[in-house]
Amino acid sequence: MKKTLGIVLGVALLAACNSSENQSAEVTTDSSGSAVVTVDTNMAAPPVAVLYTEGDVMLKEGKTYVYTNGNWVVAEKEIKLDNGIIIAPNGEVKSKDGKVVVLQEGEYVNKSGNFFDRTGNAVENAWDKTKEGVAKGAEATKDAAQKAAGATKEGVEKGVEATKDAAHKTGEAIKKGAQKVGDKTKEIVEDIKK
Repeated sequence: MKKTLGIVLGVALLAACNSSENQSAEVTTDSSGSAVVTVDTNMAAPPVAVLYTEGDVMLKEGKTYVYTNGNWVVAEKEIKLDNGIIIAPNGEVKSKDGKVVVLQEGEYVNKSGNFFDRTGNAVENAWDKTKEGVAKGAEATKDAAQKAAGATKEGVEKGVEATKDAAHKTGEAIKKGAQKVGDKTKEIVEDIKK
C-alpha cells in the first residue's frame, strides 16, 4: 500500500511539474486509504515581470528616471522621445500639439511615446485619460472651493456677530467707567467747594 501511495504521489508531482498549464495538486486519502489526487487547473497566472527597454522614462519616488544601459538614471533635463513628446524632470509630459499629462508614480513612457501603467499594461489614450482626470479634478476643486467659501462666509458672520457683542460690551464698560469718573469728579468738586 505504501509503495502504491508513493508511486501515485510521484506520478502526480511529475504530472504537475510537466504540465504546460498553471496547476496545483493536492493528495489526500479516501476511506479505504487509497490516494486521491485533486488537480486545480484554474489557478491565476503569476504576474508578468515588466521588461523595460533602453530609453523608457518613468516617474519613480517623485523623480523622472530614464532607463539607460540596464539601469534607471535620474533625468536632469527634458527628454525628447522619438515621436516629439517632451518629458520634463518633474514628470510632466507634453505632446507636440501642447497637450500635457503628468505621470503618476510607477507609470512610464517608452521612447516611441507609448504610455504604460505601473504593471506594464498599455494605456490606450493617455491624453484623453488625463482630460478625464483633469475634469474630475476640476470638479473636485470646484466643490472644495464652494465648501470653503461657505465655511468662510459662516466664519465671517460669526466673527461679525462676536465683534458686535464685544463692541457692545466695550461700549457699556466705557459708559460705566465714564459714569464713575463723572461721579468721582463731582465728589472732588464738592470736596473742593467745602
